[in-house]
Amino acid sequence: MKIGFLGLGTMGAPLANNLRKAGYLVTAWNRTPARADHLVKKGATLAASPRVCATGQDLVFTCLSDEKALEAVLEGPEGALAGLKSGDTLVDVSTCGTAATRSVRTRVNGRGASFLAAPLLGSRAAAEKAQIVVVVGGPAETRERARPALHAISARLVELEDAVQAALMKLCVNVVGGSMMAGFSEALALGASGGLELAKVIDTIQVSGFHSPLYLMKGEQILQKDYEARFALELADKDQRLAQEAAKEQGSRMPVNEAVRLVLREAVESGRGGKDIAALAELYLEWAKASR
Repeated sequence: MKIGFLGLGTMGAPLANNLRKAGYLVTAWNRTPARADHLVKKGATLAASPRVCATGQDLVFTCLSDEKALEAVLEGPEGALAGLKSGDTLVDVSTCGTAATRSVRTRVNGRGASFLAAPLLGSRAAAEKAQIVVVVGGPAETRERARPALHAISARLVELEDAVQAALMKLCVNVVGGSMMAGFSEALALGASGGLELAKVIDTIQVSGFHSPLYLMKGEQILQKDYEARFALELADKDQRLAQEAAKEQGSRMPVNEAVRLVLREAVESGRGGKDIAALAELYLEWAKASR
């Protein structure tokens, strides 16, 4: 099976490599071609444009940072949509929200091709080990066609009948994650500002009924001041924005998420956008004038 893969960023690069290791013939494209060098050295083919990457493939994957990046890759005479023909399948693993997912599905279907939304749950480390969870939505026949490739990049599939619902499910998960990290960071700053040791606060949370693998992992990063992006603050902020846009469209209220979004936005505007979401604690500690 031949696969075109567009977008070799934090998540895209390990996904494309896992597909290659599973025996698929991978043709890759990235805005910065050098990002594909490691794949090409291992047998992948580098495409000159998104259109070339999407042409003649059994499956076409897109993995972009947001809806604007996805749009730039899809549209235009050299865009991926121009390479699709009747019977092809486009699988978007980006987190681009419900409105963009609905729009992309319409345009893909308009070319006689099939569409799946398949957003990812998990970190780059999990992606490298093919241990992420994929929430895939779309027609049953299309999911069946793509299922072997999706299994090659993941530990579990959550399958839904509709692409837009898959996009919504990913937003629901990230709304929880954003609230957890904001609350965790706030609690650490509260403790530190009152003289508690951060390590002791983290350990005590972990032996309480509110313990979480997220707090264990991010707590260690905070203690080590290791803010290399596993999930960047600017992407977390983008996901909360998309959730609010979906809520507005659906008539749902999200007052807690609105507050979380304000904090994330301030973290990004403070120059921390490229840092891991764990750096939210750094901002809270700065506000509290708490020593480390």
